[in-house]
Amino acid sequence: RTCAVCNDSKPLDDFPLQPTARCAHQPNTCHICLQTWISSSLESKGFDRITCSECDGKLEYDDILNLASPETFHRYDALLTRALLSTFPAFRWCRNAACSSGQLHTGSATANSIFRCSACGHSYCINHGAESPSHPEESCAQYEDRAHRTLENIEAEMESEKLIKEVAKRCPGPKCGWWIEKNDGCDHMTCSRCRWEFCWACMAPYDPIRRMGNHMHREDCKYY
Repeated sequence: RTCAVCNDSKPLDDFPLQPTARCAHQPNTCHICLQTWISSSLESKGFDRITCSECDGKLEYDDILNLASPETFHRYDALLTRALLSTFPAFRWCRNAACSSGQLHTGSATANSIFRCSACGHSYCINHGAESPSHPEESCAQYEDRAHRTLENIEAEMESEKLIKEVAKRCPGPKCGWWIEKNDGCDHMTCSRCRWEFCWACMAPYDPIRRMGNHMHREDCKYY
């Protein structure tokens, strides 16, 4: 018999008796091509939309078990299992990227919200997701309050640092970096820590300016 896909002439043993129990046609796709078809359909259509290569008959679990390669069936079975488990409201998957386990979790948004994987031990709060640390010693309200206060502190520190940078600069002296604040007065600055002299406007060292003139300022400096 000639395979309708690869067009090779093969013995009848190389063809399935019938792809599905609903197929009424003669099977004209060889086992190897049918395996390739199932694998391709699994990737392109999804585990629940695999059909016969010659008609619209849907391949069921036993059909794929008998016709697919072991590798393809293993992937199909895993996808089907995940889909079935996900229909249980209390079932949750571990959020650890290195873990593929899952389990029933009877917690709710208000009580016992910490999921702890029995396979790898990874834990997370079902309300806050895998990105947030679990908080077994705190309620969600307590965690959110603490996180909010922490965020406020960070924002306050950032605002303070922004303000500092608006009125202060780091000393450009070698191995110094001391914060120097300038409120008014001359742009000829002297660091109180290392005594390095520099121009506040362009941060150029002042010794060359003193010896060779204002062209030793940076070119974009107002004193250049």
